[in-house]
Amino acid sequence: SLVKVDDDSYALAYQSTDNDGFITTFTIPADGSTITEVVTLVHDTDKGIYNSIVQVDADTYVLAYTGTDDDGYIKTFTISSDGTSITEEASLEHDTDNGTYNSIVQVDADTYALAYTGTDDDGYIKTFTISADGTSITEVASLVHDNTAVEHNSLCQVDSDTYVLAYTQGVDGDGFIKTFTISSDGATITEVDELEHDTDYGIHNSIVQVDSDTYALAYSGNGAYDGFIKTFTISSDGTSITEVASLEHDTGTASSNSIVQVDADTYAIAYAGAASDGYIKTFTIQSDGSMG
Repeated sequence: SLVKVDDDSYALAYQSTDNDGFITTFTIPADGSTITEVVTLVHDTDKGIYNSIVQVDADTYVLAYTGTDDDGYIKTFTISSDGTSITEEASLEHDTDNGTYNSIVQVDADTYALAYTGTDDDGYIKTFTISADGTSITEVASLVHDNTAVEHNSLCQVDSDTYVLAYTQGVDGDGFIKTFTISSDGATITEVDELEHDTDYGIHNSIVQVDSDTYALAYSGNGAYDGFIKTFTISSDGTSITEVASLEHDTGTASSNSIVQVDADTYAIAYAGAASDGYIKTFTIQSDGSMG
């Protein structure tokens, strides 16, 4: 999970060969001509998988990850703007049973929402209050939104209090989109609407906002890890989710997807293709969700 620190510094949260939890910073100039590793912190010497990192303020970052015994952890770090120092500030073991497939987003200045797979592989949304300096992490509210083996969560903000989640449900691996209302203080989490967009397969999800009411989802479908992009229109209050277009871009294998916006109508997907080789593809997606 990669996050921008400043104009030319980036922080990467990842697992090592032994599944230890690492954060490494890099310097990358605006033209992308060089990539320089700066410093590394081993923050968990037992396990650090299913990482999701976001920025709190100019030098504070919050990481959701799976640690010892597959428990769910939230940690905060101070990272200098030049990436030369990484300091762990606080840690909270928020789920002592299970905490996998993490996806964390910022709700407001000190509130964060986490989608993850918890006890009995149920789907959870949890909120936390995290101070600007990262020294305190407090769980606020929790909602079990699905109790049928949830995996591959990808959470995205719609507007100030509405959020969309793409995830995989059940042993059959069907693809779902859900919307939630989350108050700015994190005290209330309400499920709003649900769409089963793929009744066959929908794993390795990555969702991104296209415009104010349009979203693009990269995922693996068709029961054989084929690569798909789908677009959806989602109302600002989350009460309606409508599939707009679908493109099967890889009929072989497309797993571990990550989609990002390049410019107004261009998007890039990084994924694992045939023989687990690494691929990057670019796509045109219009603001209305149509795809070129």
